[in-house]
Amino acid sequence: MADTKARPFGVTLVFILILIVGILGLAAGVLILLNRGDNQTVGWTYGIVTILISIIYLLVAKGIANGSRVSRLIVGLITLLSLVGGIWIAIVASGSRMTGLVQATFAVLILFLLYNARASAFFRS
Repeated sequence: MADTKARPFGVTLVFILILIVGILGLAAGVLILLNRGDNQTVGWTYGIVTILISIIYLLVAKGIANGSRVSRLIVGLITLLSLVGGIWIAIVASGSRMTGLVQATFAVLILFLLYNARASAFFRS
């Protein structure tokens, strides 16, 4: 864990973004449970899965803030999948080229923020 070194700004930025996604997902899951509509089984299932995934996001965010290598690896792998998806969208889906390029650009940015020299030193300490 990273107790001896200050957390780099880029790592803090990634932490905040993951935290926001987790909080918004948690709120969305609760709203889904409250507004299930006609198909109650799908509503309950979707709401609970959304809440569980959001809790995982919040745990990973805490790990990123504390310098957890496992959390960094999880975010790195998910971001690599997002990068591949963004490139695929930009190449294959002609109407969504910009969406794919933006997705790929953000993925590269997140990978840079988590794997540059300062971030690597933070996660090693």
